Amino acid sequence: MICDRCDKPIPEGEAEHVPVFSGSGAGATVVLHRDGCRVSPTHPVPYPTGRGR
Repeated sequence: MICDRCDKPIPEGEAEHVPVFSGSGAGATVVLHRDGCRVSPTHPVPYPTGRGR
């Protein structure tokens, strides 16, 4: 199983399934390391990083 946050393999029994709800649909379930991990640099930032003008 691959972590949806850091793109690294998750050993057996160390995965956490997290439901993500969406107002416009059924949502999804993401799989993450149970102890936490860092976001992969290959993932796009899901929100603006700068402030508006």
